[in-house]
Amino acid sequence: MILFGKKTSELKFKIPKEVICPNCNTSNTTKVSVIGIYKHLLHIPFLSGGKFGKSICNNCNKTFELNNMPNSVKLAYYELKETVKTPFWFYIGLIGIKALVLVKIFSRYF
Repeated sequence: MILFGKKTSELKFKIPKEVICPNCNTSNTTKVSVIGIYKHLLHIPFLSGGKFGKSICNNCNKTFELNNMPNSVKLAYYELKETVKTPFWFYIGLIGIKALVLVKIFSRYF
């Protein structure tokens, strides 16, 4: 059993119409995704590990990571990344621990 580690979750994706796949030269087939990383302990998310991008062409199944994406795909990725917020459930473990500490502190006075 893994006690701690990293996991990923696809936060948002879009298939922009203006992006043309550089591998097969087809339009409207490239899926641009923003993927969030979170760190977990006993499969309970504790911290956000950031975001990264990935694009996949649905026609030729060519995958591009952020560092080797063509400029048109990068532009679509950065536009999509601006609209994505880190979900609060990436921090649910920290919120739970803080709540338990506050309950323990206030239980002394009541």
